[in-house]
Amino acid sequence: MNIFVKNKKLRIFLICLLCGVLLGLSFPPFNKWFFVYFGVLLLLYLIFSSSRLRQAFLRAYFALLVFNEITLYWISGWHSDDIFLKIGGVATVLVHPLLFMIPVLTIYGISRYKKELALILFSFIWVGFEYYHNVWQLSFPWLELGNTETYNLNRIQYIEFTGVHGISFLICIISSLMYFLIERIYNKKWRITSKQAILYYFVLMILILFPNFYSYHRLKQDNSKYFQTMDSSKIINACVVQTNTDPFKKWSGNHDQLIDSYIAKLNVGMKYNPDMMVLHETAAPYYFLEDYNFLKSKRFFDFVDSSRKYLVMGIPHIEYYKDSAFVPKDAKKMSISGRFYDTYNSVIMIEPGKNRKDLTIHKKSKLVPFSERVPYQETLTFLRDWIKWGVGISSWQIGKDETIFTIKDSNLNTKFASLICFESVFSEYVSKSVNNRAGFLVIVTNDGWFGHTSGPVQHEKYAVLRAIENRKWIVRCAQTGISCFIDPLGNAYDEIPYGTEGIIDRNIIANDEKTFYSSNGDIIGIISHYGGIISLVFCIGFYIYKRINKKKLNFLSDD
Repeated sequence: MNIFVKNKKLRIFLICLLCGVLLGLSFPPFNKWFFVYFGVLLLLYLIFSSSRLRQAFLRAYFALLVFNEITLYWISGWHSDDIFLKIGGVATVLVHPLLFMIPVLTIYGISRYKKELALILFSFIWVGFEYYHNVWQLSFPWLELGNTETYNLNRIQYIEFTGVHGISFLICIISSLMYFLIERIYNKKWRITSKQAILYYFVLMILILFPNFYSYHRLKQDNSKYFQTMDSSKIINACVVQTNTDPFKKWSGNHDQLIDSYIAKLNVGMKYNPDMMVLHETAAPYYFLEDYNFLKSKRFFDFVDSSRKYLVMGIPHIEYYKDSAFVPKDAKKMSISGRFYDTYNSVIMIEPGKNRKDLTIHKKSKLVPFSERVPYQETLTFLRDWIKWGVGISSWQIGKDETIFTIKDSNLNTKFASLICFESVFSEYVSKSVNNRAGFLVIVTNDGWFGHTSGPVQHEKYAVLRAIENRKWIVRCAQTGISCFIDPLGNAYDEIPYGTEGIIDRNIIANDEKTFYSSNGDIIGIISHYGGIISLVFCIGFYIYKRINKKKLNFLSDD
C-alpha cells in the first residue's frame, strides 16, 4: 500500500488526513454517505500497519481529530462572542477523539495477536463502544457511523429491527471485508479473478444491496395507516411556531416583550384551528412555575384557557427538597434560606382548565456533557460549579422519569413523548418512550447557539432515524430552525429554514404500533457492547501475558 507517496511519514500523514476527511464528509449535510466505508477502511489500515501502541494512538487520534473538526466545527459557536461556548467547543473537538481510542487501541491490541481475529471482532468492538457512548454520563452519540445514512430513505428502512447501530454494524462489516480483500490482492495472496476474491465480491454485493432491496419492498407496502385512520381521536392537528429568537438575547432581554411576541405568534397559529401548539426548548427564560413569575406565566395559561388548545413548550423548572434525608449530594443550596433545590431543562404541556400544579412535566434526562452538566458531579461534587455559563440557566440536574403526556378530551385520546434537544440523538432512549405507549413524538430544541452551520442540519436529519426506528410521526420545533414534521417512513414536511420565523401545521396520526426495535431494544448494540468488553479483557490479558513472557526471556538471557 505504498502507491501514493514514497516518503513513509508523509504518506502516513496524508492517509490520516484523507481518513478524517472521508469520515467527516460522510455525515450530514454533505450527503456523501458512501465515503464512510473508505474512511473506516483507511482507519483499519492505520491501526494494523502501526508497529507500536503509541504509533497506533497518534495515527488514529490525528485522523479522528480531523473527522471531529469537520463534523463538529460548529459546536464552538464561532459566530457569537460567548467565550464559554468557544472554549467548550474547542475542548470537545480536542478531547472527544480521545474517547475513540478505547475501540482503536482494543482493535490494535487484538491485531498483535491475530489480525484476522481483530477484523472479525472489529464490528462488535466499534458498535459496542457506540452503544456505551449512549449510556454513560460522557455520552455524545452524535458521530455514530449509522448517522451517515440519514438521507437514504431507500436504504435504511430495516432499522425498524436493528436501530441505528444496525447501520453502524453493517458499515463495519463491509469495511472489514473490503480491507481484507484489498490486502490479500495487494499482497498477491489472491488474484483479482481468483475464486476467493470472487466469493468476497459476491458477499460484499449482497451486504451493500440488501438494505436497498428490503427498503424498496418495505416502502412498496401499504403504509396508508400512517397517513389516514378511521379513529378520529388519533388525528392531531399540530401547529409548530418557530420564533427565530436570538438565544443569547433571549436570556438577557425584556421578558414581557418576549412573551408578547410569543402570544402574538400563537394567535396567528390559531387560524389553522390546531389541537396542539408547540414552542421550542426553554421558550420561557425563567423558572416557569415559580410563584414570583406567576404574572408572566399566567399569560400562557390564559391563552390556553381562552383558546381551548394544548400548548407544549420548553421551560426551566425548579424543584425544592422538602425532606433533607432525600437531598442528592450535588443538589444546590440557597445562600439565604438554606433550602436545597435542583433545576431542570424541561417540557410542560399546558392543558385547558387544568391547575398548573397538576400539569405534566418532562425533565431532560440526557444532558450535554460539560455544557449542561459536569459528568458524575453527584460523586465528584466539587466539579458542580464548573458550569457557569454566561447565558441560560446552567448546571441542570438529570431527570429520572420517562414521562408520557396524555391528550384526552371529547375529541382526542392519545399519548406522546417529548424529547428535548440532545435527547433525540439517543436511539434506545427514544424507543423506551415508544414502548411506554407513546403514539407520536415531539422534539423541542434550540440550535440557535451554533448559527447557520452544519449543526442544526445534522440534528434535524438524525430525527429521521428516530421516526423510522419507531414508525412514529415526529413534530419538531426549533427556536431558530429547522422546524418540520417527519412521517414514520422518514420523509420531512413543511421545513422552516434556519434563521427565519414561521408557523406550520399538519394533521399527524398517532399510532399504537411497536416495531421490533421499540419492543426489544438495541439488541445489536447490547450484543456488541458485551462483545467489545470481552475483546477489551482479552486485549489486556494478552498484553499482560506478553509482558510477563518478555520478563521471563530477559531473566533467562541474563542467566
